[in-house]
Amino acid sequence: MENVSIIGTGLMGYPMAQNILKAGFNLTAFNRTNKKAQGLSKNGAEVVKSIKEAVEKSKIIITMLSDDDAVLSVISNKDFLENIKKESIVIDMSSTKPITSKKIYEILQKKEICFLDAPVSGGQAGAENGALTVMIGGDQADFDKAKDKIDCYSKKMKLLGKAGCGQLAKMVNQICI
Repeated sequence: MENVSIIGTGLMGYPMAQNILKAGFNLTAFNRTNKKAQGLSKNGAEVVKSIKEAVEKSKIIITMLSDDDAVLSVISNKDFLENIKKESIVIDMSSTKPITSKKIYEILQKKEICFLDAPVSGGQAGAENGALTVMIGGDQADFDKAKDKIDCYSKKMKLLGKAGCGQLAKMVNQICI
């Protein structure tokens, strides 16, 4: 079974990781506070101590981080950029500004890395129950390759356009709520 890596196992990332494991994927997990990821090892995840190890082990990398600065810090980290495999797909599930997603897309494209911005709606309960709504921006081919992984923790997902469109949709959703 394909290996997936997740960077960020906090309130949302941890239950998403559990659902990835339940779906039968191999999982590598990294969190800067290692203790927050340790429980995943009981369910078969490999908990690693560095971003380098997380990106080396998978071609699907999910980030679920607190904000724009945290996401940019990970994506522009030397260990991330120097060790990620070409043609990997980075799926950022964090809620950030559309401009941040576009910036990440540009950074990764230079390294021949694919990118989907895929913020979620549904809160912690949705993450725990595999019932998140995922709004996605990126290329169709990348979406098609990543869809089965996103499906592990979502009840609805939709590709809405190019990079940044997922974040834009999330913004509109928050305004409507």
